[in-house]
Order: sequence, then C-alpha cells, then structure tokens
Amino acid sequence: MKRVLPAFLLFLGIYQGADFTVYEALAAALSAYAFQQCISRLGRTIALMECIGFIASVELLLVPAITYRVFPASMSVESTTYFAFMLPAFCAFYAGIRGFGKRPSACSHVPYFQAVAAYLRQNQASGTMLLIMGLAGFTVRTLVPDAPTMVGLLPANCLFVSAFYAWRSQSTYRLIHIGVVVVALLAYTVWSGMFGDLFLWGILAVVFASPGIPGLLTTRLKSVSVVVAFLLLLLIQSIKGEYRYNTWGQQRTERRGDAHLMVELLTDRLANPSKVLNADHAFLSIVRFNQGIMVGSAMAKVPLHESYAQGDVLLSLLYPFIPRFIWPHKPQTGGYENIRRFTTLPQSENTSINLSPLGEGYVNFGFGGVLFAWFYGFLLRSGFQYGLSLAGRIPSVILWLPMLYIGCLTMETDLLSTWGSLANSAVFVALLFWGTKRFGVQL
Repeated sequence: MKRVLPAFLLFLGIYQGADFTVYEALAAALSAYAFQQCISRLGRTIALMECIGFIASVELLLVPAITYRVFPASMSVESTTYFAFMLPAFCAFYAGIRGFGKRPSACSHVPYFQAVAAYLRQNQASGTMLLIMGLAGFTVRTLVPDAPTMVGLLPANCLFVSAFYAWRSQSTYRLIHIGVVVVALLAYTVWSGMFGDLFLWGILAVVFASPGIPGLLTTRLKSVSVVVAFLLLLLIQSIKGEYRYNTWGQQRTERRGDAHLMVELLTDRLANPSKVLNADHAFLSIVRFNQGIMVGSAMAKVPLHESYAQGDVLLSLLYPFIPRFIWPHKPQTGGYENIRRFTTLPQSENTSINLSPLGEGYVNFGFGGVLFAWFYGFLLRSGFQYGLSLAGRIPSVILWLPMLYIGCLTMETDLLSTWGSLANSAVFVALLFWGTKRFGVQL
C-alpha cells in the first residue's frame, strides 16, 4: 500500500495538472509503481524480476506516453487504441513475473550468497578457469562475429560469470580479475560500437552484487544511482550515432574500432555538457527506448491488412532445441521477419528492431495477447524460481542466473531471442557443469 499511494497521487497529479489522457496518466503511474518496487527490493533480494518489470514499464508504457504528448505523429495508432491493449497486457506480464501469494522475506536471498561464498572458498580454481574460457570466447566472438553461439557468445558470457565468482569467493586477486573483465567489455564496446552489453551487464552486476549489503544501499543512494545511470545513458546516446557513422560500413562485417575517436567524443561531450543536457537530446535519447512505435505499427496493420498469426509465436518456444544443422532454414533471431510481416517499419542490415514479446502476443492473438503476456512473465519467473531451488543444492548456480537472463532484461527484442537466450544458456551451463565435473573440476 505504501507504494500504491505515491503512484496513485502521481496519476492524479499528471491527469489533473498535465495534458495527459487517463490512459497515459495511468501508464506513468504504473511505471512509477514498478520503479518503487525495483528500488525497494534492490540490495535486499535479487531484484531481477522487479528490474525486468521496471524496464518493461519504461519501454512499453512511460516512453510511449511521453511520445504521445510530445511527438504523436511518430505513433501509428491513437493513444487510446494503444493503451487499451498495452495497459492490461503489461499488468498481466507484471503479475506473471511477480507472482501471487506470500512474498519472501526481505533478506530471503542473502543465505544463497553466504552459501556460495563458503562453497567457492573451496573451489578457487573454478573462477580462473571461467576467466580463461571467457577470454577465449570473447576472442572468437570478436574475430568471427558469425560463429555459432555455443563457441562464441556463450563461452564469452562465462567471462562475466567469472567476475561474480571472483567477487563472491573473496579471491586475493579478485580486483585484478574483475579489472580484466571490465577492460575486455570496454574493448569489445569500442570495437563493435554496440553499447547494449555494457549497460545490461552493468545492471546485472548491481542486481547480483548488492544483496547482503542493504545497510549501505539507502533509498537516496539508489535513487541517485538511477539518476547517474540516466546521465550516462544521455552521454552514450550523444556519441553513439557519430561514432557508428565513422566506424561502421554498410554491412555488419564492415565495422572497426577506434579508441581515439571514442575518447575524443567523450572528452568533447564532457567539455560541452550543453550537447548532452538539453531537452531535444533528452527526448531523442528517451524515445530510442520506445517499443510503442513497433507495437503501434503492428496494431495499425493487424488485423486490418494482415491476419492474426493464430499462435505461430508459440513455435518459437521449440526453436532453441532444434540444432541448425538439422534445420538449416531455422528462423534467425532479431525479429526481422516479424517487422516485415506485421509492420510497415523499415529494416536494414545495420539496425535491429523487434516487436517485443508482448507485441508478438498481440499479432498472434489480438487482445488474447493479454493472457499470453501473463504466460511469458510466468515463464520467466518459473525459470528464476527453479534456479533458486537448484542453488539450494548447488550454491554456485545462483551466479549463473545473470548469464541465463541477460537476453531477457529488455523488451527491445522478440520471443525467439529471449527464450532462445534463456534456453540455450541453460543447456550450455548444464553441459559445462557435467563436463567439468567429469574432469574433477567443481563449478
């Protein structure tokens, strides 16, 4: 109740004092509620589900509501049409990831990290092994961008898991270990011009490093951290376009890193903060996360010009378990086919836009997509809860949850990408635990 009341007051304030419709004001209030839930749980538990819910609320509710007030021409359908579906769909999704019934206690996840710390003190070599594997995977991912996930991306993700191992094991060389991981991530960001990994792994680092130290994480500190993260987002958005223009070619393979240019752009923005801290740039940066543009475009086309897919989306749940050598024409992740089929938005080789799992729910089932939204949220929560139950028997499993959920943090993707990331990572981790155990290494 203490978090519902501020959200309700915000709803009244926006609806009465600003030019927002009741739907738009409700969207902003729900985003505020999701933010409060995330902030309150951060540091007390593993606030992964709350974090996913908050990010979804920003991309699907808050930013579209702002866009309808500032630049409505960019939206393909009316505000009432969009929110008539998205408000109940988001509420169903949020109910799915949060669950019903009795909530765990505020410190319910702390024992997991106490157990993993004791466990890793007897398995110091495992973190070093994961570091070596991760660096090898990063090398493959950098030199061969099209390498299969199992030999590129997934081994590379072990690099970040190794940092969690080093942190929780209190290894003597943990700061050097974590420093190597950070340098590798920054190097990859400069080389690829892609900033997503930097932000997503940064979010996961906060979510999984903070439990157990709630006394240091006051509400004020957490709120200030969110403001700092937003300022960093504005900074990166201000240089991203110029950096990519000078380092990217027409194809994905035509990219090069330029550390000197990156430093030059960052220095310029820090020396001229007006290029970052202005209303126009802030809006353009925020609207970058507007999933309502894609979903709205789909609502304008389906079912008027394209029939509902009638559940084709559910086939995506099976794709990760079918190897590509058995099915050479298995659909690629990235949402290209969904954007082509269900929207009128352009898609190019060098950009990737997606319909989002909730948008896919609409184009498949119409307003029945609200029920699908709950199912998708329930699927994510069930995987998280199962991971916690496994951690009760194998403590280190708790440190692999970031790798499993790295592809599920944001709605800027499609069901095949999110579910494929979760399923493929789970299979990879299971095989890794099984294989290393046979060689006497206990992860």
